[in-house]
Amino acid sequence: MIFTQPVVYEFEKIKCPTLLIIGTRDRTALGKDLAPDAEQKKMGLYNELGKQTANKIPGSVLVQLDNVGHMPHIESFSRFLKPLQAFLNK
Repeated sequence: MIFTQPVVYEFEKIKCPTLLIIGTRDRTALGKDLAPDAEQKKMGLYNELGKQTANKIPGSVLVQLDNVGHMPHIESFSRFLKPLQAFLNK
C-alpha cells in the first residue's frame, strides 16, 4: 500500500482523535538501500517525520519515545502503554 496508495496526502482529512507514538531511534524507510548514500541519510528520520505528520493531522497528539526504534509497543511496552492509556481515558 505504501507504494500504490500513499496516504501521506490524506492526513489532513483525518477527523477522529489521533495519537502518534514513535520511537526517535527508528530509521525504517522502504527502498532506503536502493537510494544514493546522500539521500539515505535523509530517509526514515522519524523524530522529524513524526512532527511533520502531527502537524498535518488536525488535533493530533505526538508522543516521541527517546532511544526506542521501529516497534515501541514491543521494545518499550510500559513507555508505550502509559501515553496510550492517558489518550484513551480522555
